[in-house]
Amino acid sequence: MLPPIVWIAAAFAAGIALGRGSVLSAWTWLAVSSAAAAAGVWCLDIRRSAVAPLLAGTLAAGALWATLHADPIAAPALTGTFGTDVTLTGLVVRLPQGGEVRGRVVISVDHINSDGQSERAYGLVLVPIPGTSTIRYGDRIAVSGRLVRPPPAGNPGEFSYRDYLVTRGIAATLYPHGQAGVRKIGRGRVNPVLAAADVVRRGMTSFLQTALPGRRGALMTSLLLGDDGAIGPQARDDFARSGLLHVLVVSGAQVGLVLGSVLWLGRALRIPALFASVTAAAITVFFALMTGWVPSVARAAIVALIGLAAPLVRRSQDARAALAFAALALLVSQPLLLFDAGFQLSFAATWGLVYVAPVLATRLSALPRALRSLFAMTAAAQIAVVPLLAYHFLQISVAGFVANLAVVPLVALLVPAGFAVAAVGAVAPAIGTPFAPVLGPPADAVWWAAAFCARLPLSAVPVGPPPLLEIAAFYAAVVVIVESLQGRLRVARPAMAAVVSTTAALGLWIQVLAAAAPPQLVVTFLDVGQGDSIVIQGPSGRAVLVDGGGEVEGHLTGYDIGARRVVPALRRLRLRGIDVLLLSHPHEDHVGGLVAVLQNFPVGLVLDSGFVHPAPSYPRFLRLVEEKQVPYRLARRGQLLDLGGGAAAVLLNPREPLVIGSGSDVHANSVVARLVYGTASVLLTGDIEALTEAILLSEGTDLRSTVLKVAHHGSATSSTPAFLEAVAPRVAVISVGAMNPFGHPHHATLDALHAVGAAVYRTDVHGAVTVSTDGTQLWVRAVRDAGDR
Repeated sequence: MLPPIVWIAAAFAAGIALGRGSVLSAWTWLAVSSAAAAAGVWCLDIRRSAVAPLLAGTLAAGALWATLHADPIAAPALTGTFGTDVTLTGLVVRLPQGGEVRGRVVISVDHINSDGQSERAYGLVLVPIPGTSTIRYGDRIAVSGRLVRPPPAGNPGEFSYRDYLVTRGIAATLYPHGQAGVRKIGRGRVNPVLAAADVVRRGMTSFLQTALPGRRGALMTSLLLGDDGAIGPQARDDFARSGLLHVLVVSGAQVGLVLGSVLWLGRALRIPALFASVTAAAITVFFALMTGWVPSVARAAIVALIGLAAPLVRRSQDARAALAFAALALLVSQPLLLFDAGFQLSFAATWGLVYVAPVLATRLSALPRALRSLFAMTAAAQIAVVPLLAYHFLQISVAGFVANLAVVPLVALLVPAGFAVAAVGAVAPAIGTPFAPVLGPPADAVWWAAAFCARLPLSAVPVGPPPLLEIAAFYAAVVVIVESLQGRLRVARPAMAAVVSTTAALGLWIQVLAAAAPPQLVVTFLDVGQGDSIVIQGPSGRAVLVDGGGEVEGHLTGYDIGARRVVPALRRLRLRGIDVLLLSHPHEDHVGGLVAVLQNFPVGLVLDSGFVHPAPSYPRFLRLVEEKQVPYRLARRGQLLDLGGGAAAVLLNPREPLVIGSGSDVHANSVVARLVYGTASVLLTGDIEALTEAILLSEGTDLRSTVLKVAHHGSATSSTPAFLEAVAPRVAVISVGAMNPFGHPHHATLDALHAVGAAVYRTDVHGAVTVSTDGTQLWVRAVRDAGDR
């Protein structure tokens, strides 16, 4: 029988999910929770069971709590200056995080200066700072820069940086004007325990980086303190592909190893149990604070404290109750943590260890005890997190089981030994330094295992995001299997057959209904910042990708928009391949993301304007096309692409001969395509400008289209009135980046679009925009509302 705290935590979590997706106000949820509480009291008064009304009240309380925490607390003076240059003064209230190149601090704002006017303010603001900055916890600083509201998700199912920061109470981000934009102006009153944790953390980091230079120190700093700033992108990818990414973040495993080491030392020294438990609790809490009190660490610390306290108050230990209490405590402190990937993975993995591992261990009784425990715990944790990894990261690592079998024992050695050496070295470097090299060989072994397993055939299997019902069905199946193996659930074969048959019939019926729906042409304009990337899904399932976005300086910053945004978006659209990849023109903001697409998806045909341009990614793109032996053709006027199901794309530009000497030839020769399905049409214009528009008009080209992809991100050099009148769009989509330095879209372009009666959608405002048509009707949906910026 489950402890009552499990039902309470489950009801509260369900309420949070309900409140997050509901439009009901906080007053409504308050009324519901009050009514449920009153009903519970009435049931107790008449000596009836109050379980149902109390659980209903807990659910309503969770919904109320989620509604109240939908937005972080911040002064209107702060939220009213988003998108402007301001100067903030405040106190650094959380331990600085980051690496060698860039760090970040969170300040509690007390004053804001905007347009020469200073006033009091409040709220938490994230500030990126150089990795070499000397800003510390407790410093009072003044920061001058651009204040922005964190961006929400731009594409369907995408990670929302805004939600991530909201779960941490952060209302805004301020990007300083260089290193000179951040000034230390004094010290403030802070928590002395956190101040001590900051000192110890910095001391341990400095010692590890000095005593273990290079990748050894980078791994130990990440493993012990969660500071992964020195881990390069290639190494991070290796750890992710091999299922070992958890090694680079501080998690409950590290807390357990530190706690276990302290308790073992206490027993070895014959320290009284009470003193040993109190000491272990203090060290556990201090370690959790030092590593940032992230959800996985906080969960482990709370469970550890409950486990230490249980014998002292003569209560039996129940891992299920402790886990539920930890979840409830964290959700009360911040209800939106329920939607945090780290929170979900941490509790899922621990649930697997508590619930699934013992059953697996009994089935592996032929193995030695230590090996049996390692196999069972590794397999249980992997089973428990598989659906969540697929949902959040769109890949699963089959090789992860093998990698974890090899690495977990190494981590069990490195954490306690590394923590002891680093703690001593932080206080007395001369004593700690001779012991540091002992950590080198096992650290090298972890690096080697990650690199080796990342290159195994099944290291990272790309998958589409599983629907929530499938995730629920997976966990239900695990529960049924575990309960059956333990003899607590006996299901007759006819009943099991009936359940399986009903489930299969329901799935088949859903597929029949989906197949019976009218086929549609679906065009999705992805949010890739200041660039273009358009996904076309034909009525019969054929897929065409037009451009892939790209950062102008992505080759310098290491940010790959293709890998970070385009490829995940394609996976969430459940595409397994690209039938035609069309590059409108080889500017970086169109070609940069296509390299990652070619690396991750089979492509049937590449169409290219063929106009050579020295964009950094263009030679890589062409080289990859050749290496993968993808058929390559020049896109030219008059070509026809069959999209299946009666839909087609006609290429209208470039024409022979190519435009030369226009002053912007690469734009003038952009590929222009008109998609047609029934009476609906979509005109894709690349980055053409007024000259190409005039050429198309002079040739009498049929341009009339229901939907227009506005040329060149809404630049003033495109979208002439005559061209827009010829197109006469009902819907216009502008692919543009927020706060771009080019002033796109130009106000004249917006005025011209409104003048022809077009409904204007912008990816910087609306996120990704999806246009669907059955050949007659047209539907437009955006990822976010215009006001949610």
